Parts: sequence; structure tokens; C-alpha cells
Amino acid sequence: MRYIDYKKAVPKSVGAFLVALIVIFPLFTTNLATLSIVISSGIWAIAVMGFTLILRTGQFSMGQAAFMALGGYTSAILTVKLGMPFWPSFLLAGVVSGIIALLIGSVVLRVGGTYFSIITLALGEILRIVAQEWEPVTRGSRGLITSPPDPIRLGPLEINFAASAVPHYYFMILLVAITGLVFWQMGRSRLGRSFAGVALNPVLAEHQGMHLMKYRVISFTVAGVFTGLAGSYYAHFLTTITPLMLGLWESIQIMIMSIVGGISSLVGGPIIGALVLYTLGIYLSRLPVFGIQQLLFGAVVVLVLLFLPKGTGLIDLWGKFWQKVVWREEEYEFDTPDE
Repeated sequence: MRYIDYKKAVPKSVGAFLVALIVIFPLFTTNLATLSIVISSGIWAIAVMGFTLILRTGQFSMGQAAFMALGGYTSAILTVKLGMPFWPSFLLAGVVSGIIALLIGSVVLRVGGTYFSIITLALGEILRIVAQEWEPVTRGSRGLITSPPDPIRLGPLEINFAASAVPHYYFMILLVAITGLVFWQMGRSRLGRSFAGVALNPVLAEHQGMHLMKYRVISFTVAGVFTGLAGSYYAHFLTTITPLMLGLWESIQIMIMSIVGGISSLVGGPIIGALVLYTLGIYLSRLPVFGIQQLLFGAVVVLVLLFLPKGTGLIDLWGKFWQKVVWREEEYEFDTPDE
């Protein structure tokens, strides 16, 4: 008779049940506002995964929203100005963002550390200014008006993204699932272990023959590709993109979502952090108090850093809940006898 470890099986079963609820969520509500919040949270979760991947190599990107803007403007220009269908422009947005990340990363990642953070911050501001001033192409502060993704025809079935938010919801689920699978595989592979080694002790890693630049550029490029895809879809889901949509505060939001969700997880942490904080931000923005969103976001980060162990976040509370509350396990320290 096979022994079942209920302390592992039960949390996994509950987790699978929650995932199933997420998949069938539109069966409970088709409210546009509710679905829009969840869809946007998923899109931001992809950008947060990219930021967390870069952080795994010990680098701190302060301009991650710039790659969302780059992907958004690429597909918007291709569809609005050149008349290209959405799906090819969506893929090209990821390719363009990845190429730009590769080119920039090959140069700026040589400096690393604080200088890398400053350069990525400057990159975001440069891109915002270009989008603001390049009126003939980007329409400046007025932005570009995009359209929803083109319908998908599967035989007699047509998936019309303009008809309701439900197709957007399921495409977001698919996009998050693909991104999460890629990042999860990277995290558990030899490449992911190399990322951790580069971040933990770069000097030792270099002495062991590891090429620091190679691993840093790989993480920055992969993050750029998926963040660009997220930005492209975001622009077409909102049907608009302006220079003010994806600036410095949005890059800071991505950083906060990663920390609050938990940087120990490449997939679960970013998803939890984005869902909680984006939803919180939407409701806070309705309050008639100037700066309340930034204030409370900062307070959340402080609380996480104070009351949770270093490198952990909301995702890590799942295991602690089952261990401390459900199973009521206690941690004991035993003194080892002197030999």
C-alpha cells in the first residue's frame, strides 16, 4: 500500500483547486471592471517575472517599464501606422524588445551594480521623452489609439476580442502560463543555478570559470522579450498607449510587486504581488487623497521587509500557513552534546 504524505498532498490539492477556480473565473462573473483588473494584474505579473529574473543575477533594473513601453509602441506603430495585423506585430514587439535588451545589456551590464540601476532608469526616461517628442509617429502626449487583437477563427468558432473581456482573460491566462513555464524551467535548470551563483558571489563565480556577462545578458534579454510581449498586449487591451502610461513610477511598481510577492519565487511571487498590489492600487486611486497610492505601496514594502525574513514575501506565507496554523508544527532547537 502506497503511503500518502498528507502534509504535502493537501496543500498541493488546495493549490490545484485555486488554479482551477482561476481558470473558470469568468463563469462566476463577466463584469468588465472585475475582469479588467485581473487581466491587467496578469499582464503586470509577466513584467514582474522579468524583473525578478534579472534580480536573480544580482542586477537591479530600475527601468523595466521601459520594455513594456517599447513593446507597446512597437506593436501600436506596426498596426496603426503600417496596417499590420495584431498577431505578427505582437510577436515582433517581443523580438524588438529582446534585441534592444540584448544590445543595451551587452554594454551597460559591464558596469553592473548601482551604475546599471542608474542607466536603466535613464533608459526609461529617454524612451518616455522620445515617445513624447516624436509627434509624427507616436502622436506625442495624445498617444496612439490601438484596436483589440484580431479575431481568431477555429473552424466555425470565432474568438472575438472586441466582443467581451472573456477572450482577453483566457489569452492572459495562456500568456502568463507560457511565461511562467519558461521562467520556472530556467529557475530549476543549470542556467538558473548559475544565475544564483553569479548573484551570490560574482568574484568566486568568475574564478570558477563562469562568464558573468553571459548570464547577466541572458537574463536581461529573456526578461526584455517577455516584458515587451506584455507591453504589446497591454496597449491593445487598453486600446491606447501614451508616454505617461509606462514611466518611472510604473518601474517602481514592478519592483514593489516583486518584493511584496517574494523574490524567492520566479513565478508565484510575481503573480501574487501583481494581483494584490494592482488591485489595491486601483481601489486606492479612487480615493480623493493625493499620493495615497504611493504612500501605501511604500508602507506595504516596509511591512514586508520588517515582518518577513529576508528574500521572502506573500508567496512564502502559504507554506507557513499550513505548517504553523493547520498542522501546528513547532520548531525546536536541540542542543548537540559535546563530543
